[in-house]
Amino acid sequence: MTFMSNTKNTQLIARRMSAVLYLMPLALLILLCSCHKDDSPPPEQAHLKVKVKSDGDQYEAVYLDIQQLWTRTSTGGGKIEANKRLNILEVQKDSIIAGGHVPHGTLQEVMLKVSPTGNQIVRNGSSYPIGTPQGQYIAINIPGDKLLIPNESHALMLDIDLSDFIEETASGKFVLNPSITGVLD
Repeated sequence: MTFMSNTKNTQLIARRMSAVLYLMPLALLILLCSCHKDDSPPPEQAHLKVKVKSDGDQYEAVYLDIQQLWTRTSTGGGKIEANKRLNILEVQKDSIIAGGHVPHGTLQEVMLKVSPTGNQIVRNGSSYPIGTPQGQYIAINIPGDKLLIPNESHALMLDIDLSDFIEETASGKFVLNPSITGVLD
């Protein structure tokens, strides 16, 4: 009798296991189909558009290979991918060079990451490479306490004074100053 009881228990367990194995892919399919990605901003994030304007006429062209913009606010850090090589002298004032969602809160730090290569100036018809600051990051100084409000759009204007931004070394090389001014609207 015990042998028969064990056989029935084994068969019952086997049927339950096959039912679970049959229903598991179906449950997984339902779960995957119920998830979808939409284009709405992540909760509690602000949209940041980055623009640039430059002053100075000592160069014919200033090419920067901008990779990303990194932010730190009172609620966390974020980054916006840019991946653009552009002549900042040709950028129109209202042109957006990068944009994306970053954490909301009081803006504490903003850094611009540039490629270590591909940056150059053109002066008197000749091209010269521009060296990058240590770590390829340029600090963006934003005066005052600025607040990024959740689910709202903000514009950050990078105000680049070329006479301060690009420095010529004693050896005749050009390097980027690791600091520029930004104005947050």
